Amino acid sequence: MQPDLAAAALAGLAERRVLAVAVVRGGRLAWASAALRSMFGLEAVAEPHSFLDLVAPQDRDALREVLEQGAAAQLAPSAFTALRADGTQFDAELSGCALELPGGPGVAVTVSDVTVQRRAQAQLSYLALRDPLTELPNRALFFDRLRQALVGARRHGSSFAVLVSDLDGFKLVNDRYGHETGDALLQVAAKRLRAATREGDTVARIGGDEFSALLARAATPEDAAIVARRMVQALEAPIVIAGQPCQVGISIGIALYPAGGKDMDVLVAHADGAMYAAKRAGGRCYKFAGERDPDISGPLRLPFFEWSEAHSVGVPLMDAQHKELAGLINRIGEDLKAGHDAERLRESFARLVAAARRHFAEEEQLMALAGLGTAAERHKQEHRRLLEELEGQANALEGRSMSLTMRYLNFWLLHHIETTDKSQAEKLIESGQTGETGGAPNPDAGAEGAGANPTASRLDLERWHQAVKRGLWVAPEPRAAAEPSPKRLH
Repeated sequence: MQPDLAAAALAGLAERRVLAVAVVRGGRLAWASAALRSMFGLEAVAEPHSFLDLVAPQDRDALREVLEQGAAAQLAPSAFTALRADGTQFDAELSGCALELPGGPGVAVTVSDVTVQRRAQAQLSYLALRDPLTELPNRALFFDRLRQALVGARRHGSSFAVLVSDLDGFKLVNDRYGHETGDALLQVAAKRLRAATREGDTVARIGGDEFSALLARAATPEDAAIVARRMVQALEAPIVIAGQPCQVGISIGIALYPAGGKDMDVLVAHADGAMYAAKRAGGRCYKFAGERDPDISGPLRLPFFEWSEAHSVGVPLMDAQHKELAGLINRIGEDLKAGHDAERLRESFARLVAAARRHFAEEEQLMALAGLGTAAERHKQEHRRLLEELEGQANALEGRSMSLTMRYLNFWLLHHIETTDKSQAEKLIESGQTGETGGAPNPDAGAEGAGANPTASRLDLERWHQAVKRGLWVAPEPRAAAEPSPKRLH
């Protein structure tokens, strides 16, 4: 674009209330577009106006640093709470850079009102982490808070308690009076259980009539027992639904960190076993965790990637690397489950990103050797997008739900295998760039074995030698010719 044309276009956008842009010098507003003045409810700026007056007090120090850094470099996008002239606030985002402008250097900034987007994002986050029936935290949010408690307890040498519970008699009520009554009963039970706990405790609905609680300040078994007794007592009185009294109770299992387990799976599994002990004792009571079978898993588990032959694409190199990526995803899950700190998680994510980048590069080399042309270029573009998505997840890891993070990573790898690699693998197999039998050209084969075109045969042989040198071709395992393929049993 020509400089004069670019300047005219930007000036038009600024003056016609399309682009909210301003020039800041020494922290003061030297010029503001009509759109920015309208956004903040400002009259025409007759005198220099402090830009920080447009920022809510709690964000001024942080934005001052951003503007001072921007005087010598480009500003990274910064979210802040903006302040209108009438005192009302809205969510905003600022970006910009230092420029040489008429009258001297300044920082040119653009401001966007992102209130609607932030509210929609907050609503989606709320729905993703809340049980829609009871509005209690759901399984994913419970896991996140459990991990936070685990990290904090390790750092400070403190203790906390996990309670796993199940309603007694709920199935009878649900079967006798129907699902609507059952749902209404769960809503009332959830309110009573929440009221029985203390501020700072988490009560979550895990599914069905299963509830769990996290007591972050339970330093002793007696601390946990006090809350558990309150929960049992909260359900002693009948719950009246549509004039019909419904009687349910609750069985609770308790595990304390670190005596009852030092990672999430063990803690929850031990609390789960104690809950079943409470049921065997007649219900409407609580029990503490004791020694139990470690192979019995609790009701809460992170979604790990389970590799199967259904994920195989038929190209040995690609399959081996897909398995490696699945293993690295599961390592992140293990780190999350064990409550490792952010630094450890970033290291595991960095290994996953590095392995994905290496996998994509070697896939692209295979496709180049196969001469796939435009298909290879489309695959390369998809690789760039997948890497950007993965790096975005790594950058936002600390603010994401553990369960949702693992679900996303599983989807990310499955999407790559199913929508891109399987179709490309078929083309690689057709071209001979694979570890399957027939993937390498036979140097001793005659014209019939190599094909009618001797030039093409020489090119295939050269490509194969290049692939061997680069480690991109893997010799197939020998197969018995008459042996049928085994059937998978489900």
